[in-house]
Amino acid sequence: MDQEKHEMNLTKLYEILNETTSQYRKGAVYEGTPALVAQAEAGADELQGGGVLEVYAMPHADEAPDGLVVVDLEFIKIGVDRTKAEARKAELIDILNHYPSPERLAGGPSYIEVGAEIGDQGAAFRLFALGNALGLWDVITPASMGITGPMARDLAGRGFVMITGFPA
Repeated sequence: MDQEKHEMNLTKLYEILNETTSQYRKGAVYEGTPALVAQAEAGADELQGGGVLEVYAMPHADEAPDGLVVVDLEFIKIGVDRTKAEARKAELIDILNHYPSPERLAGGPSYIEVGAEIGDQGAAFRLFALGNALGLWDVITPASMGITGPMARDLAGRGFVMITGFPA
């Protein structure tokens, strides 16, 4: 087999993701250690103290335009413009047919694994939602298994957001 057959066109993939999907936060802009959240919300130039501050610098899901297919991926929601997605479906399938490890893609990888392959976990979430909206696969999340709250978030952080697989 020639080398080109094994190369996935990431430039084209990102073009398709940017054209067809958008990210939306589910909660507040800032989450994490309360003291750091308070400082960030107050507009501090420098944060003092230790802890974790997660910044969801995207519009809230309530701001998603009507007509999008919105897929909940535990941490964020992804909006998919189905019309634009359908127009690019054949290109997306061609790209996926060149995924570096087709057996892994067929087996239903997590966003962590796909993010490592394509260079960004956020792009993996967008790809998962896009493929879901196009009927290429289903997305499995803690919520789809009836798990919610802190346990769902913990499981998702460990990689429990995955797809059912794309046939090799």
